Amino acid sequence: MNLFYFELRKLLLNKKTVSLLVGLFILYSLMGFVTSMFLIGNSESYRVYEELAAGYEGPLDVGKAAWAKKVYEEISARYGTDSRMIARSIKDQPEIMLALKYNEFTERVNDYWNGTPSESAEEPYGIALLESKLSELEMHGKQNTFAYTKLSNSVKRLTALGEPEFANILLWENLFVNWGEHMMQFLLFIPLTFMIAPVFAVERSTGMDHLILSSRSGRRKIVTAKLLSILAASVTVTLIYVAATFIFGFLPHASLHGWHAAIQSIPTYARSMFGFQTWQFAIIGAVWLVFTGAVYSLIIGFISSRMKSQMGTVGVSLAILFINVGLAAMGDAVTQRFQPLIDFGLANVTLIKEVFGGFKMFRVFGMCVSYPVMAVFVLGLSAVLAGFGIYHGQKNRTVA
Repeated sequence: MNLFYFELRKLLLNKKTVSLLVGLFILYSLMGFVTSMFLIGNSESYRVYEELAAGYEGPLDVGKAAWAKKVYEEISARYGTDSRMIARSIKDQPEIMLALKYNEFTERVNDYWNGTPSESAEEPYGIALLESKLSELEMHGKQNTFAYTKLSNSVKRLTALGEPEFANILLWENLFVNWGEHMMQFLLFIPLTFMIAPVFAVERSTGMDHLILSSRSGRRKIVTAKLLSILAASVTVTLIYVAATFIFGFLPHASLHGWHAAIQSIPTYARSMFGFQTWQFAIIGAVWLVFTGAVYSLIIGFISSRMKSQMGTVGVSLAILFINVGLAAMGDAVTQRFQPLIDFGLANVTLIKEVFGGFKMFRVFGMCVSYPVMAVFVLGLSAVLAGFGIYHGQKNRTVA
C-alpha cells in the first residue's frame, strides 16, 4: 500500500493537481448551473411552469394536444423551428414553454404508435412500422433470421413499456444533457488526459524507469501501484464531474420533480426501450461515466508506458479521442460504412445517450446481444488489453 500512496501523491495529491481539481469543480459547477438556467429562466417562471405541468401529467389528452400544437405553430412562425432557439426565446413564459413541451410529447406518442419514416436511416421504431416489417419478413418466410428476431424483440419491449406519458422532467433533461453529449467527453476526458499522461512517460523520458523498475519493490508491484493510482485519479475526476453537474444543475430547480418518471419522458431518450425511471437511470449514468472514464484512463496509461514524452502521450491520446468524435459526427452516408467502428469507438460507446437511447442489437455466435452488454464487453476487453500491454511493456525494461 505504501507504493500505491506514493504513486497517488505523485499523480493526484500534489499542489498542481489539487489546484486543477478545484478549477474543474468550479468549471463543472458553472456548467451545471448555466445549463439549467439556460432552459428554465428565472425561478419564479419555473415555479409557475411546475404548477401548470402538474395538471398535464399522465397519458395523452387530445384536447390539450390540439392547444399545444396551435401554440407551437404560432411560436415557430415567429422564432423558427430550431428547438433550442425557441427554448431560449420563451424560457420566461411558462404557459408557452408548457405548450411546446406538450407538443413534443404528442409527437413522441405518435412516433410510439406509427414510428419513423420507412426510408429513415435510423433504427426502426414504432409499433406500426415494426409490425409491418415483421409482416414483410413473414411473407418471405424469414422468421428464423436475425432481422426478424431483432424486430420481434423491439415490438415486445415497446408493448411492455406502453404509451409514453407526459411528466415535468426539466431537471433530468438538463442533467442528461451534461452527462450524455459529446461536450462531456471534452470536459471530462481532456483533463484526464493531461493528469494521467505523466504516469509512465516522465520516468521514461529521463531513463529513471530502468532503475525504478529494478528496485527491490519489484516491477509488478510498482506497475500495479501506478495502475491503481490511475484508476483512483480517474474515479476522483469523474465523481467531481457527476457531483458538480448534478448539485448545481439542481439548485435552479430546487426540486426533484419527475424522479419517478419513465426515461421515455425525456426527449433524448424517447426511443429508448429500457424500462428505467429517471432516478434509476441517473445512477446508471453516473456508474457508466465512472466506468468509461476508468477505461479511457487505462488507455492513456498504456500510451504513456510506450511514449518517451508527456506531451507525446497527450497528443496521441487526444488524437484518438478527436478522431473518434469526428467519425461519429459525420453524416449517415459515412457512418453506415463504418458502423461497427462507430458503435464501439470512444465517441459513442462512452455516451449513455448512444448506448441506452435506443435499442440496438448485435448477432454474436447466433445470439442476439443488446448494445449495453456489447459495450461493457468491448470496454472491459479494452481495459484488460491496456493493463496487459502496460505490464508486458515494462517486462524487459528493468536493469539486469
